[in-house]
Amino acid sequence: MRWGILSFLAVLCFAAPAAAQTAITLRADPAPIVDAEINGRPVRLEVDLRFPRGLALSAVAAQRLRVRQLPFMAIGIGIEGSESSLRGRLARPRVMFEGEESSRAFTGVFAAPVTTRGDGVIGPGALPYDVITIELNPEATGARDIVLPLEDADDWTASAEVGGEQIQVNFDLVSSASVFNRTAARLFDAAGAIPAAGELTERPLILGLRTLMQPVSTELTVLGLPVGAAFARTNAPLLGALEEDAVVVAADSGEAPPPIVTLGRSALLRCAYIRVDRRARTMTLRCAV
Repeated sequence: MRWGILSFLAVLCFAAPAAAQTAITLRADPAPIVDAEINGRPVRLEVDLRFPRGLALSAVAAQRLRVRQLPFMAIGIGIEGSESSLRGRLARPRVMFEGEESSRAFTGVFAAPVTTRGDGVIGPGALPYDVITIELNPEATGARDIVLPLEDADDWTASAEVGGEQIQVNFDLVSSASVFNRTAARLFDAAGAIPAAGELTERPLILGLRTLMQPVSTELTVLGLPVGAAFARTNAPLLGALEEDAVVVAADSGEAPPPIVTLGRSALLRCAYIRVDRRARTMTLRCAV
């Protein structure tokens, strides 16, 4: 199981990926949006780089799009840094991208807002393209390529050394601030690298959920990029589910996740784009560092 902001708790059997189709470029303004069709109806899907290779719909959107849920198939999305998960139902709608059907987009239907920027949220691993480019900003003077190997080309998580520690790095293109997960927060707090900088604050997390986080200050850099404004995850519960029983509290498994830093938009101000080449299994950041 991959630890991160999200981890599937249900056992899912994904179909073999569809043949990748050329390339796509999306503009993060503020979030990258891809046009598609679900069951023959046009939709706009927010591409969240932290999300697994699947699609998330709110129950309201699923009903409007006539998405039929699979019987006896439940799904849980665990939020790292808490002992709670968001519970939903599994579906397999017909999803089309520019005339090519994708067999990647297994779908979770959740009693949560999911997104206000589109009809649903999709992970980049569910897009049927060889090369996916997310444009961020105009190219800055002195920009160069930061090329990172990917263990899984559908999982936009890279590795980096920060403060002498090996961590995992992912990206939130909507939130300005970066976020340290609980493991990273404990690690860098012990080193005195992320002192608290104010009171606990309610912050958006993912899929319309929110939680309390601790603002911190830091001089750390990740991949040569200054982290800047940042928050540390706490043990606070999840907020924002539309139904009380949509959030399930489970016992701690005792398995500690690795340290993860999610870089927000302010850390990417001098980056022109993020690009993943599936065949090469590489992620390229074009940044002035």
